[in-house]
Parts: sequence; structure tokens; C-alpha cells
Amino acid sequence: MPTKVEFTARLQNGAVVWDAPDGNPAKGHKLHLKKGDPPETIEFTLKDKTGMQLRFNPGDPIHVWEQEGCPPPGIATDQIQVSAVTPDKIQVTNLNTGPSRTLQYQLNAVDQSGNECPCDPIIINDGGGPGFI
Repeated sequence: MPTKVEFTARLQNGAVVWDAPDGNPAKGHKLHLKKGDPPETIEFTLKDKTGMQLRFNPGDPIHVWEQEGCPPPGIATDQIQVSAVTPDKIQVTNLNTGPSRTLQYQLNAVDQSGNECPCDPIIINDGGGPGFI
């Protein structure tokens, strides 16, 4: 059964802000796969409370890398594979192989006009799992 994480977009002072499932800012949200854990399917869902008709960008749903800060476009790690994208859901597989590493990622949502409204939490992989690689 996949890990399900719902991020909620809302307006605050005219800007889109993202909340994690616990109600705290999404920027501080961290998923943690422990050392030796098998690959994990993660489903990210979007709950839009902005009235801006936000949806995940089907052509560019997620950016990921293994360095500090917001990731550049694309997936710059061998740990994340995108399985499915719909307007309100992104499903990925996190392999959790190799050494311990922190994955900075950004979920890419757009409004009805195509304006970007990204959400950027963190995944911590302790590695050593029996992944596919």
C-alpha cells in the first residue's frame, strides 16, 4: 500500500502557500525511509483551496535532486521514478538504494493560466534497501 501525502494549497496575503498533512508549512515536511527499507510507492495529492484551479503539471510534475536548496528542472537522482500523473495526484517510486541521502524535491502545480505554484518538501533516504538497481 502506498504512502499517501496530501498537500493543501491556500491563499495567504494573495500568494499561494502550501500546507503539509499536519497543518504545518509544506517546506518543513519530510518523508523518511529507514535504512534497509524496500522501495516505497508515494502518492502525492493536491487539495486546492485557492479557487485558482490548481493542478499538477502533467509534462513536468516533479523536480528532484540530492543537493541543498530547490532542485533544478528534471529528476537528477536514480532514486525517484514517476509512475503516474493526474491533475490532482503524482505517484512515484522511491528506491531507497545505495548510501544515505536527502532528496530535495518540488511538486509542480500550475493554475488555470499556466502560472507555476510549486511546493517543495524533503525526502530522507537512509539507503541500503533492496531496490531494483
